[in-house]
Amino acid sequence: MALIYGDRLKGVYVYGSYARGEGGAESDLDIVVVLDDVDHYAAEVDRTGELISKLSLGFGVAISRVFVSQRDWASGTSAFLANAREEAVPA
Repeated sequence: MALIYGDRLKGVYVYGSYARGEGGAESDLDIVVVLDDVDHYAAEVDRTGELISKLSLGFGVAISRVFVSQRDWASGTSAFLANAREEAVPA
């Protein structure tokens, strides 16, 4: 991710079952990618598609990613963000 985003990347965090130590054979790996800003969500999905595919195939686990701006990660009030921040493990 650092090679793709450089200074735009503010953090990558694992949340969900793997962060809770409950990941199993059927679990996906949930990650939050925190960027300085997220203007075009679909562009971020496209930008990381090849890397995520290679990692998923290489490690045998589906990787689900969510992109969040640094501001929303720090102070967003949605239930999703609150839960992800609570479980977050830096990657």
